[in-house]
Amino acid sequence: MGKMAFATRETFTSRDVRGGCFICHGSQAHWWGGQAQGTAARHHDATGHPTWTDINLSVRYGREEGDGRQLDIETAIAGAGHANQP
Repeated sequence: MGKMAFATRETFTSRDVRGGCFICHGSQAHWWGGQAQGTAARHHDATGHPTWTDINLSVRYGREEGDGRQLDIETAIAGAGHANQP
């Protein structure tokens, strides 16, 4: 069997993490970014407080194509100005 070729595609992945402590912060986020999950775990270990983290993972494939109908604004303005001149 030969090797299977996979198509190359543009991929963008982002992760948004936020967290907090129900005792100290309620449901309001107090920690953000890559360290939020570890900070919530360490805070729980140190205090015994119930903590939380929310993680939102986004994956995008390909690139959004521009609108082909959109004109260059300077060209459109220049063309429109000459039509009304005496």
